[in-house]
Amino acid sequence: MNFDFHIELGKITPKIAEGAKIYILGAKSSWEHICNQYKHLVNVDLNIFIDGFIVNDKNDQNNVFCDKPVYTLSEIEIMNAVILISSPSYSDSTYEMARQLSSCGMFWRHSYFTSEIFMTILMRYEYQRMLKFQNVHKNKRCFIVGNGPSLTTGDLDKIKDEISFGSNEVYLLYEKTSWRPSYYVIHDSDRLKRIQNQIHENINCPRFYAFNSVFDIEPFFMNGEFDYFYYLDGIVDWFPLKDYSPDFSSNPFKLSWGATVTYDAIQLAFYMGFSEIHLLGMDHDYAFMINTKGDLITRDVASDNFSSKYTPSVHPLMVDLVDASYENANEYAKKHGIKIYNATRGGKLEMFERIDFDALF
Repeated sequence: MNFDFHIELGKITPKIAEGAKIYILGAKSSWEHICNQYKHLVNVDLNIFIDGFIVNDKNDQNNVFCDKPVYTLSEIEIMNAVILISSPSYSDSTYEMARQLSSCGMFWRHSYFTSEIFMTILMRYEYQRMLKFQNVHKNKRCFIVGNGPSLTTGDLDKIKDEISFGSNEVYLLYEKTSWRPSYYVIHDSDRLKRIQNQIHENINCPRFYAFNSVFDIEPFFMNGEFDYFYYLDGIVDWFPLKDYSPDFSSNPFKLSWGATVTYDAIQLAFYMGFSEIHLLGMDHDYAFMINTKGDLITRDVASDNFSSKYTPSVHPLMVDLVDASYENANEYAKKHGIKIYNATRGGKLEMFERIDFDALF
């Protein structure tokens, strides 16, 4: 499914089918950022879909910007144009530009759009891609594999023929097991920055990235065959929005942030239709944690992970938010007839009903 901005914009306004040209207004401050979003997430150069840029005073600009011609508003054929304002929608300048276009006989969300259109198109496109996963495993069981110290290659070998989710640096175990995940999830931008090459080398299954995690990484390009993105709601630079309380989302492209990638995987598993979810390697016991008051909690734990090669997170676990997220998942599961079991050997995760891992086979 190759991305075409003309086609996607044409699903929103009929003017594209009528042959309208696409112009960008207000590009000076924000166009590079928007282009980076499209390059990162759908691996296209947005400039190739644009017919030109509009400025109010050509004396302030060159005649060419991003290899495209620059016009004043009076130089284009208004009735044969779709104009996209790229400056932030909440700014005074955007309000003035919208007023200017309206006075020329253009209509919002028909012949001109504010900057939300760029995100809208990306999310609509990804929503269509994600539909292939809706109920794809209806009434089946899966394993969500954590990276705690209790995780063993012997246990992974037992689930090599099961549908499973892996995350973060789980590939460090590959040399000792024939198990491979069916799906892979990561949302920590700092970790992703460090291991993106290893992910592409080792993870050969559908890979789900948090939309919020990829924009500080250069270069970062998604592979259309394997890579999908979702938006994490309630997070700014990895810390929650003020007064944030985790919810539970059944929308695959907009997941609720729960301070752990496991919560992302659980929400994706629900969307895929699993009726039985088993958690493995979820020790839920960390050397450093932080609560919602900002207090640092330390424990005498030998290791947070299954390997000394595993890179520690730069963020202490937000234990209160993680616990609240798991409680939400459990409540949602019970309401919808879905079973979540903790099949971890030992550990401190008690929100979910315990089950004997060996008895599952």
